[in-house]
Amino acid sequence: MIDKSKRYLKTRIALDAAATLQGKRIYFDSIAELLITRTQEIPDKTFILFYDEVISYAQTNERSNKVANFLKDKGVTKGDICSVMVLNSPEVYYTMLGIQKLGSVAGAINYMLKGPEIAYVLDDSKPKVAFVSSGFLPEFARGYEMAQHKPIVIEVEQGVDHGTSVAEGVLADILKKYPGDEAFVPQALDDPFMLLYSSGTTGHPKGILLSNRNQLSICKDINRFGLSIPDDITMLVAPMFHTNPLCVWSYPAIYGGTTVCVRRGFSPDDFWPSLTRYGVTVVWAVPAMYAYVMYNIDPSTIETDKLKLRLAYSGGAPVPTELIRDFHEKYGVEVVNGYGLTEVVGVSTSSSCAPIKPGSIGHAFFEQEIEIMDADHNILPYGTTGEICIRGEAVMLGYLNKPEATADTIRDGWLHTGDLGYMDEEGYLYFSGRLKEMINRGGENIYPREIELPLEAHPKIMEVAVVGQPDPALGERVKACIILKEPGTLTAQEVKDYLKDKIGKYKIPEVVEFYDDFPRNPTGKILKNELKLPQA
Repeated sequence: MIDKSKRYLKTRIALDAAATLQGKRIYFDSIAELLITRTQEIPDKTFILFYDEVISYAQTNERSNKVANFLKDKGVTKGDICSVMVLNSPEVYYTMLGIQKLGSVAGAINYMLKGPEIAYVLDDSKPKVAFVSSGFLPEFARGYEMAQHKPIVIEVEQGVDHGTSVAEGVLADILKKYPGDEAFVPQALDDPFMLLYSSGTTGHPKGILLSNRNQLSICKDINRFGLSIPDDITMLVAPMFHTNPLCVWSYPAIYGGTTVCVRRGFSPDDFWPSLTRYGVTVVWAVPAMYAYVMYNIDPSTIETDKLKLRLAYSGGAPVPTELIRDFHEKYGVEVVNGYGLTEVVGVSTSSSCAPIKPGSIGHAFFEQEIEIMDADHNILPYGTTGEICIRGEAVMLGYLNKPEATADTIRDGWLHTGDLGYMDEEGYLYFSGRLKEMINRGGENIYPREIELPLEAHPKIMEVAVVGQPDPALGERVKACIILKEPGTLTAQEVKDYLKDKIGKYKIPEVVEFYDDFPRNPTGKILKNELKLPQA
């Protein structure tokens, strides 16, 4: 029998002992109730820093009520879906929280989608109202015309001339016209509050339906884990249709009564100046963003006397151990690893609450249980690679309109992530790759991370992705896709020679290709399916 006593942190932090929550209410039935309560407790506390704008909890609540009262006027009721396709800005909060005040579901739309993809999301989710930034209206209008379902469209103005007439009004007028009277509709913990779509890299994206309970679980654990402490200012640079800036950082910031610093997008040149200007203490970014900063910004240009950063958190993909080391040596900042997926509200582990082990993606959150399972749902021994499976308060309600996919993913209460990993005896989790990315070379199972890890340690390699390239004889051959720090400094044969004493001969890539950059989704995650194809 496997001894589980060591799998989880021995010190369980009581929720009422979390530093951010002293004197605050800690239990709620909904996110909307949470916002109202924090507004009553800390009305003048800054919630949003957006360039020159400083917006308090009270102002956020009032503007959300204006949106909610507009939606009520349009017949939106509890359980209805309303979409948000808005560039990073305070308006993301006004619209989403306004929707959620009514017990309606805020559906985030990826603003990188094209017309046919937008049409699919509209027909799948059938929103009653869609809030769309000016710059996205041309492509949204294409999707709108193609879709059978036609929501009411409200423009969130950006000063962009878009030349469309699909919107029937603008958000700025709603914020002027409608009252800020409290519009709250009571809700239950298991009522849905958010709809986020998967990346859709293997077909149509799936709508992931999250409940108040799911989100509040993450809010509690973020505060228990010390990822939020009093007076934190968290900088958000990733697109706010993604689970991390929304669910892992924004709603937990409200729960802790802290501040978010919102940027329209990521820029290596803007990274350090924003941190120092706003006194940012926490930042979340994907590994590729830290790499761009690492290889482009001279430490001598940073106003280190103004730097208050205490936590640089990474997710979305494994962080190379060498990047963590080099970033710390160059800037004196520790990059903290974590793991999660949208189906569990974006985060399930963190390495912030225990001694860091190189290569690990941390310990399970308190309200989640993680096990490594084989194909027959059996729990595997320590050190054995299998599928990462999760159960607990954060596991999604299910996939919208896809009961079969939901039943296939959640079995006996366990969410099967499709990710491969293993666990050591102290409960540290290690990521091995995607189940569908596992390479079958002539009957041998090869996990890409087994090859990526030693390559990431090579001093001339900046980034690497290993995939299986289709082969008629073997089924798949191992292909290493590499971005060099300086182009032309390595050959394919030198890469193979370097690996000879580090991994088994059958794992050594037979194909090595060098890239200037990799195809990525909007959050920076590498699109490995595209790398399986030969370079153009």
